[in-house]
Amino acid sequence: MILIRTESGKSVDFPSSWDELKPRLVRRIWKIQDRCLRKGESPLAFSLRVLFYLLGMRPSLAARSNRKLCENAYMLCDQCLGFMFSDDGATLHFTSTANPLPRIGLRRGPGDMLQKLTFGEFRHAAAALQSYIRSRSAADLDECLALLWRTPSMKANRAGRRATPPGGLMFRMDLAMTKRMASWRKTLALAWFCNTMQRLQSGKLIIDGETVDLSLLFSSQGRRHGPECGWNDLLVQLAKDGILGNIERVDEEPLMSILSIMWSNYKEAKRYEETLKANKSK
Repeated sequence: MILIRTESGKSVDFPSSWDELKPRLVRRIWKIQDRCLRKGESPLAFSLRVLFYLLGMRPSLAARSNRKLCENAYMLCDQCLGFMFSDDGATLHFTSTANPLPRIGLRRGPGDMLQKLTFGEFRHAAAALQSYIRSRSAADLDECLALLWRTPSMKANRAGRRATPPGGLMFRMDLAMTKRMASWRKTLALAWFCNTMQRLQSGKLIIDGETVDLSLLFSSQGRRHGPECGWNDLLVQLAKDGILGNIERVDEEPLMSILSIMWSNYKEAKRYEETLKANKSK
């Protein structure tokens, strides 16, 4: 947090990262950006609107009551809002794994860092995301988001999530509602999922009390212990190994359990390699 003191003596704890912003504030920032884009306002105008919103002030009111703040507004935007933008300084760059859209209407999304998501749900959403990146088709994006945000169900899946299974009538209804989603919600949902996917292959997670270094699983050094060609290949490999069961059973497993198994296999392979090296050196 950054402490800002206004001319009136009011102190404001200003966030210094996306993780320090509550979900409602994140959603509000995305709505402000959408409104500014529709009006054709500049990135600086957007930054000023966000700055005054987070300070709890209207821009017009700030201009009348806090001249010193307005004089320093450009500098404050650069110092306080830099974490929100990519290197070009004009595009919002979301870097938190906390889901800013836990619910969209009645539909429920995954937990933070894709908690309560089955491997099958994740695999299909990741495939739809890759299709969207290649095609830039709105249909691919809608499918990805509909897989992640679905109508609640009374029955929880193996990951503990209460959502209707993908496919069938309910999923077609979820897909129809996704197509009607506001553009700012779609861009925010996409930004969160893309960032979380990246962190899923480069960060660290604590799973069942153990720290899992995901960067080792997906680095060039550890890739042979992870999905070399993709998540589908990992699905087939796990089914062949018979650790969890057939393909359908593997897809029902929580994503975090799959990552835990990958980590266990990685450690076992590293121990085997170290044993071989030790025997050769004798």
